[in-house]
Amino acid sequence: MKLSIILTVYNKESFIRRALDALLNQKDMNDSEYEVLAVNDGSTDGSASILDEYAQRDNRLRIITQQNQGLSMARNNGVEPAQGDYIWFVDADDTFSPRSVRLICDAMASQPDVIPIYAITDGIDKVRNHVNPKLHTGKEILSNGGWEHCGVFWVLRKEFLLENNLRFFPGIYHEDAEFTPRMLFTAKSAHVVPEVLYTVYRDPNSITQIPRPKRAFDCLTVAERLSVFFEKNKDNQMIDRMMDYRISMLLNDALSVITKNSRVEQRKFDEALQAMPKLINTLKRSSIRKYRIEAALFRCFPGHYTAIYRIMKNLYK
Repeated sequence: MKLSIILTVYNKESFIRRALDALLNQKDMNDSEYEVLAVNDGSTDGSASILDEYAQRDNRLRIITQQNQGLSMARNNGVEPAQGDYIWFVDADDTFSPRSVRLICDAMASQPDVIPIYAITDGIDKVRNHVNPKLHTGKEILSNGGWEHCGVFWVLRKEFLLENNLRFFPGIYHEDAEFTPRMLFTAKSAHVVPEVLYTVYRDPNSITQIPRPKRAFDCLTVAERLSVFFEKNKDNQMIDRMMDYRISMLLNDALSVITKNSRVEQRKFDEALQAMPKLINTLKRSSIRKYRIEAALFRCFPGHYTAIYRIMKNLYK
């Protein structure tokens, strides 16, 4: 079997039929070429019954049911039982071009570690994950820019994942931001499919749209893990520059979220960031002037990061 599509499901009864219909009605495909492996992450709505309904009439759909463990573990737990040579992680509230699977399977001919695909967000006329098709390794993609970290924009060779022990970090939001740079750094070969195959639908009730303190603290976790990884795996200045930029963006995203929360949470955040001086150094090395100014102010006034961020935000309006 060529492709296993790992569909992660948690309380998506309003959307899942659309996703399943799109995945199970792909054009120019034999039934034996791909499967849909749905991981039901402890849904409490009607998602499970919808999955059962579809599985009864289409044997390409297999279901794994687990207690709620979060998106990272739902994806991780789908890798081993997947029967395909390649794995495509997809979300149950999105949808897909009717020739997505055909074009992805065609790209497998050269057996690349990673197949980047293009995407759009519903209602926005802009291509996402616009990777240059002339790039042929993960490191080239990583240093060139244009890529987005969303895990659903990358099709991955199963043995590549297993051999390099590439997994999503459990228990955090922003798991894609932590996973994708490590994955690209490790990928020795890539084959870009320069067509829009994936459509992201924005859910205003999504956890990623709510400024919970955990989002800010998890951004710090991701930034620190990436900082440690790329410090150990220095390769070239282009990658170093790109990752300094990406980590600086993560820090600013964290600051943006935490300033929407209580003063108590902001103090906790300031204390957490103060214990991570290497992240301040990353801001200092950034090619973005605003980030370098932040670093200088953070050094002058340690422990007052959220207050400084608010001032800087007003200055850069």
